[in-house]
This record gives sequence, structure tokens and C-alpha cells, in this order.
Amino acid sequence: MATVILLHSALGLTRHVDDWAQVLQSEGHEVYTPDLFAGHTFNDLDTAVSFVDGEGGPPAFVDRALAAIPTLPEPLVYAGFSLGAGVAQLLATQQDNCAGLIMMSGLIPPDWLDGAPWPTDLPAQLHRMERDPWVTDDEAAALKDHAGHTIEEYVYPGDAHLFGFEGHADYDDEASHRMYEHVSDFLGSLE
Repeated sequence: MATVILLHSALGLTRHVDDWAQVLQSEGHEVYTPDLFAGHTFNDLDTAVSFVDGEGGPPAFVDRALAAIPTLPEPLVYAGFSLGAGVAQLLATQQDNCAGLIMMSGLIPPDWLDGAPWPTDLPAQLHRMERDPWVTDDEAAALKDHAGHTIEEYVYPGDAHLFGFEGHADYDDEASHRMYEHVSDFLGSLE
């Protein structure tokens, strides 16, 4: 089974992330959910994004994530939602102990990466809705091109952002379940 570092969105470490962690743990995966905001959560995405931007954006949270992740001997799968997807992407492309990357509702466009190369052997998934205003078609295409088209992309119908968060206004039951199935298959393929 995989060891997964599951990173939260700009809303903070909400029950939605804990729900995902519990489901993945029920499959036998070891899942860690570091709190990058020291217990602070947000109800409103715009306020949350303003907070994240004020802290320096996704790159500012890489060191916080590394400090919060326990020392683990096995290769890790970095996964995240929105902000957490961007932080997971940075960790996965900068750490030697990465077995895979799962980006859900978020990514860091290549023009933010200062020319850093994509690891040639990094299995990765990108999950997004087709009209998500936070993850555009152009950004996804540019990242896939930067990665040498090694990223498996799953695009779901709709325009929601946090569609995998049951109980959130953006939640989409069908898309969330399809995303879960793809994530589960991906983690199983890494064993």
C-alpha cells in the first residue's frame, strides 16, 4: 500500500480532507494530512486565497509541509486539493522520495517553476472540472507539455472547483466518485 501525504486546500485542514484520508486509509494506505495553517480554517474561498497570497502563495507552504511531515522511510505519494495540489506538485518535483503525484483541482503552471525540469519517472494525475475558473485548459495543457505528457489528466463536466468536498457548495457527487476511483486505481498501481 502507498504512503500518502494529503495536503489541504486554501480552506485549511477541513473535515473534507479528513474524509478523503479516512477513505484512503480504509483501503490500507497510510495517509498523513499535515496542517499548513496551524489549525486555522476558512469558510470562504476568496478570503482563504487572500490569506494564501498574503503568505506568498503555494511556494511559501513547501517548507511548512516538509516541517509537518514525519520522517518516513518509504517513497511518498504527494497529493492535494487546490492549494495543496500546487504544494504537492512542488514537493513531488523537488524531493527524491516521491513515488507519485495526485493534483486535484489545482496545479502550478510551468511559468511559475523558473525552468525547473519535470522528473522523467514521476507518475502523476491531474483532476479538474472542464470550466474550473482556478485551473484553466491552457494551464493544464502547458503543465502536461512541460511534463512530457506523462501526466494522466481527468477532466470532469462542470465548473466547480472543490468538487470532491462532500458537503461543500462545489461538491459534485458523480465527479467526486469518479475522481476517487481514478485516485484509488493510481495508488494501487504504485504498489
